[in-house]
Amino acid sequence: MVHEKIKLFEEKEVFLTTYVQDKIGALAEEDGRPAILVLPGGAFSSICPFEGEPVALTFLQKGFNCFVLEYTVGDNCRYPDILIEVSKAIKTIRDNAEKWGVNPQRVAVMGFSAGACLAGMSATQWNDPQISASLGVKPEYIRPDSAVIAYGFWDNSGTVWNNPEFDIPEAADFMRSCPPQLDLINYVGPHVCPMFVWHNQNDAYAPVVNCLMITERLCALKIPVELHLYSGGEHGMSVSSPLVYRDERWKAVLESNPSVALWVDMCADWLEKL
Repeated sequence: MVHEKIKLFEEKEVFLTTYVQDKIGALAEEDGRPAILVLPGGAFSSICPFEGEPVALTFLQKGFNCFVLEYTVGDNCRYPDILIEVSKAIKTIRDNAEKWGVNPQRVAVMGFSAGACLAGMSATQWNDPQISASLGVKPEYIRPDSAVIAYGFWDNSGTVWNNPEFDIPEAADFMRSCPPQLDLINYVGPHVCPMFVWHNQNDAYAPVVNCLMITERLCALKIPVELHLYSGGEHGMSVSSPLVYRDERWKAVLESNPSVALWVDMCADWLEKL
């Protein structure tokens, strides 16, 4: 396995870590393996370790070359910088497609919680001219081919910050100030890539209506979408395996909701068939 940590910008601490299978097997030799850019959550105030490497290792086992992005969080997190970071990661994967045995036409973004916001932002706002211009590429070069949205936020100003039930105490100012770009639903159009969406009905941080909003919009546009909504579980279950046991409470949550773990196989199958 090629496992390295790459600094994407000289002036800031943004890193891309590779989880790349060695170039063995017919698939690697012909078209290259599909790639997944993993965007962990953490309310834009931190990077959740349980939504980074465990995700990469899980999907690496299923035949995907995976990359985890450590993006800017805290007081320095702002737009458009944050989308430029995600887009630079996509560009880096495509720039090194031959080296890493990646199919450059099969690059997915996979985000969890705040990372799902970033995946959704990339999927809906890759065509913002200032993003591609800052990287010196055509907009299409930084367009993800698909997006996987795990317990994400699509309507931050409407369904999150105007509802005290969904207060997120640890959220960074970027999320609390809710710039227009975080109301992702307003940027959905025919340019958006196919999406796989999953959510837990009783999520205490991301209102369940968010996953219904994006699915309805994609269906109206006839963009391929798959939605899995689980009645059990809670926010932050990641790949729902022993790799993400934080403590005994989390172990109990994951073990008492085994159906949530099914999203991994369903997602891998969906990505393979696109």
